[in-house]
Amino acid sequence: MRITGKNIVKHELIGLPVKVVKHVNRLLENIEGRVWWETKNMLWIKREDSRVVKVFKASGVFMFRLPDNTWVKVNGELINHRPEDRVKEAFRRG
Repeated sequence: MRITGKNIVKHELIGLPVKVVKHVNRLLENIEGRVWWETKNMLWIKREDSRVVKVFKASGVFMFRLPDNTWVKVNGELINHRPEDRVKEAFRRG
């Protein structure tokens, strides 16, 4: 299944370019990089300087760049689940 703006919450996010556009912790806003790791509640974003920043998903709004170079805005509450559960759900519903 190809990743699009409509189904991004059902896909693997690791490796996608990401930017934090809004967050409860204002110091995390405008952090950019790639999703290096993901847990139920956090995105680990690896920046260009190789530093890894942990960001709570539910507290933020993120922009992800898809493989076709389009950017998609995602509310963190929509992806605040275990990654494997989100991906499995996509295959169950077809």
